Amino acid sequence: MNFKRIQGASADGLETHPFARNCPWGTHTNDIDPSTKAHDHLDALEWLREFSDGYFDHVLFDPPFSQNQAERYEAGHVNIYTSPGYVKGCTNEIFRILKPGGTMLKLGYNSSRPNGFEISKGWVVNFGGNRNDVIMTILVKSQMVLEDF
Repeated sequence: MNFKRIQGASADGLETHPFARNCPWGTHTNDIDPSTKAHDHLDALEWLREFSDGYFDHVLFDPPFSQNQAERYEAGHVNIYTSPGYVKGCTNEIFRILKPGGTMLKLGYNSSRPNGFEISKGWVVNFGGNRNDVIMTILVKSQMVLEDF
C-alpha cells in the first residue's frame, strides 16, 4: 500500500501498520504472528499503547475483519470485530498516536467513522469472483485535544 498513490493522502512522515502480516508498508510494522516479516510481534492494541501521543503521521488499519482472515493467523488471533471493545480500543489508540491532521487508511466491511475523525475519501474495492468487496476510507484526525497544542 502506498499513500502517494492515493489522492488525498500524503506519504511523508512516520507510518505504522499494526496488523502488517508481510506487508512492507510503514516505518513501524507489527503483527501478532511471529512468522511474518513485521518488525514487532505483539497484540496490536498493546503495541499501539507503546507509542507517545502524536507520534505518527499515518496509520494503515487493515485488521483481520473476517473469520477466514483470522483463521490464517497461526498464533490463533480471532476476528477482532467479534471481540467486544477491541476495535474501539485500537481506534482510540490510533487517534491518540496520530498527529493533528494525521490520516488513517481503514479497510473493512464498513465505513464507520471513529470519534475525532472525518472521512476524507472512500472507495469500494472489488476483488472479483466470490470474494467480498472491501470498503477503504481515508480518515483525517480532525478533533484536537488540549495536549495537541
